[in-house]
Amino acid sequence: MLRAEEFRAGDQGESVAWSSAQRAAIQAEAGDILAHPSFKNSKRCVTLLRRLIEYALKGDHEGVKERTLGIEVFGRDADYDTNADPIVRMTANEIRKRLAQYYQESTKHHEVKIRLVPGAYLPHFDFDAAEGSEEEAVAEGEHELVPFPVPVEVHPNANPEPRRIFSWRSWIPWAAAATLVVAAVLVSHHLNLFSSTQELMWAPLLEENEPVTVCVADTNTQMAHTDMWAQEIAAIISTRKIPQWTENPLGMPAVPFVDTKVATMTSAWLSVRHKATIVRQTPTVTLDDLRRGPAVLVGAFDNVWSMVLLSDLRYSVRVDPVTQEEWIGDAQNPARRDWKGSGKLLYSDNSVDYAIVTRILAPETGKWILAAGGLGMHGTEAAGELVTDPAFAGTLPAALRSTRKNFQIVLKTTVIDGHTGPPQIVAVHTW
Repeated sequence: MLRAEEFRAGDQGESVAWSSAQRAAIQAEAGDILAHPSFKNSKRCVTLLRRLIEYALKGDHEGVKERTLGIEVFGRDADYDTNADPIVRMTANEIRKRLAQYYQESTKHHEVKIRLVPGAYLPHFDFDAAEGSEEEAVAEGEHELVPFPVPVEVHPNANPEPRRIFSWRSWIPWAAAATLVVAAVLVSHHLNLFSSTQELMWAPLLEENEPVTVCVADTNTQMAHTDMWAQEIAAIISTRKIPQWTENPLGMPAVPFVDTKVATMTSAWLSVRHKATIVRQTPTVTLDDLRRGPAVLVGAFDNVWSMVLLSDLRYSVRVDPVTQEEWIGDAQNPARRDWKGSGKLLYSDNSVDYAIVTRILAPETGKWILAAGGLGMHGTEAAGELVTDPAFAGTLPAALRSTRKNFQIVLKTTVIDGHTGPPQIVAVHTW
């Protein structure tokens, strides 16, 4: 647990006139929050909240601007585009959620509660009305809320004024202010002012300090060059074991074109957000590699890691080893086979193709994985567009706005003359 003395605002800047007891309470509360599991697992949230509270305690108004925070906290360039790179807004929104979770789960008494109101970066400090000296309570009047930057000035020698009885008119400004706060919360929730559902879909991977490993298939493997592919794939899905790779029969790697396209879109999307990526071929990726950081798995049947790590989830790709029929299975309805493909491993010329998008904190790796793979290449392409193309951000359901839940999306796409249509969501599962 962080001690109060480990969370210091520093000696710079104009001093804010909170009492020493209040400042100590803020520092102690901040230390408890940053040491809590809901925060300490997110380095971005810890770093930003720490800096915001430091600015608040110093009375530094200039430091809490979005661009300044992006530069100082997240290392962005001085001229970076805050609209294209909303990292400060995203992280602030995540802090609000984690603060709510922290206080909801906490059972102890809090001398002060720290919060960020929607649309602002300055922390507000809600002090317990029972805390502090009698003079402080009189100086604070009828208000329990002590928000920054309004200081609480305490005059020990001042005589407290008699308590006044307020008329109903005195409550009008407070009612109006409360209405505005509620309206701001509702507007920010429904209009996604801080971040889109697509941004939040990627949030857990963006929060990690390690680069994202983008794992794509290599068709020059033994499995892709055998007539027994359906039996081998069915065995991988049922056993969840990586096959023993043999020497590449053609010498040079051969990544499917669509997988390359999706990997490129993914790397570009992450690059705009200053997130490093490492593109690797499936046969070269080990479990140790996936334990080092977050990963994106491109492809379904042609990506063995997708089959090994995701085949025990509710939705997963399936193949009949005898008929070679391919479909997306539903563990809650095993007899269902209406989401099916053409029976061809890599290419689908059907009028409809299906795919699964999965985000999961994998128990095998302890890291977040985002997987996009179809029964055929058109399904994989549509899945890649859903997670990287901002044009489809509005089609993602609100249930995916939680940045800590696992989820799966089943989608279909229409294929016309060999061209992939837009992704259409047909099922969503979260847990």
